[in-house]
Amino acid sequence: MRALIVGGGVGGLAAAIALRRVGITAAVFEKAPQITEVGAGLSLWSNAMVALQRLGLAVAALEVGSVIERTRTFLPTGESFGSIDFAALGEKAGAPSICLHRATLQRLLLAAALSDDPRSVQTGRECTGFEADAVGVAALFSDGSREHGDVLIGADGIHPGIRGQLFGSERLWFAGYLAWRGIAEGAGPLPEREALVVVARGSQAGCFPCGDRRLYWFLTRNAAPGSHAGPLGNRGEAIDCIRKWRVPFRCFVEATEEDAILRNDVVDRPARRVWGAGRVTLLGDAIHATTPNLGQGACQALEDAVVLADSLRRCASAEDGLRDYEARRHHLLIS
Repeated sequence: MRALIVGGGVGGLAAAIALRRVGITAAVFEKAPQITEVGAGLSLWSNAMVALQRLGLAVAALEVGSVIERTRTFLPTGESFGSIDFAALGEKAGAPSICLHRATLQRLLLAAALSDDPRSVQTGRECTGFEADAVGVAALFSDGSREHGDVLIGADGIHPGIRGQLFGSERLWFAGYLAWRGIAEGAGPLPEREALVVVARGSQAGCFPCGDRRLYWFLTRNAAPGSHAGPLGNRGEAIDCIRKWRVPFRCFVEATEEDAILRNDVVDRPARRVWGAGRVTLLGDAIHATTPNLGQGACQALEDAVVLADSLRRCASAEDGLRDYEARRHHLLIS
């Protein structure tokens, strides 16, 4: 069996690794000219680390990430608002929770995906659609080329792509707030293996150790869609947003250069009961995008990859395997 995977992000690369581990040939097609370092930090909670164990990458991720054993939440006044013992949750789940840079995780996944076949991940291949019938599926590319396989997995993110051909035009839903994100160098005023979260009126913030003496921070603010940084710049606006806070969060923003701060509207897509059709299915943000406040976007994509490979391995036909994967993941995500 040959699987065509559209999208070379976390979900697409993880799917390629998982499929290859069960004996299925997988080819990843990424439209960008190269897979580059993008994004900031991300949390891999215990469920994602269990998935990485299945992919053979949990030890490598632990070596380059920071273990999170506890999060402490505060109000802007400095008053404690509670804590979560992730060390205890990790013992029950069989894996710790960590934080690492998204680009670091992507490098680990890319190296593993390329380990058996250097041609298994192809960049500069923009998929424009697909054609499928009872015996196979073809991915169509902007340069007029085609790739043939037995199944096609759309792992091309939240924007229209394979999902658009399956289900038609859908508008993104604006969540009502923007997010600044950055990486600060140095240990900073965080206890070892702890993360800081602040809950304020109209804002939320967090800071996590992120491997190699780095700290990942985020800050949200309720806003209209499409806003842009004014004269203060993103760094100045973020600092202004928290200027009255008594929690030591400002130092993380100040330790980040202006051009290293990301600013994005937070968007989502409506949930769908149907995830695919025939020999085509979707994975990760392409089908169940989530706002980042739960820190589960990459985690759920990793889980998708493992379940997809297991379903295709144990089902009698390719289409049965895709429908089995969809049913198992849909049940877990809505339960």
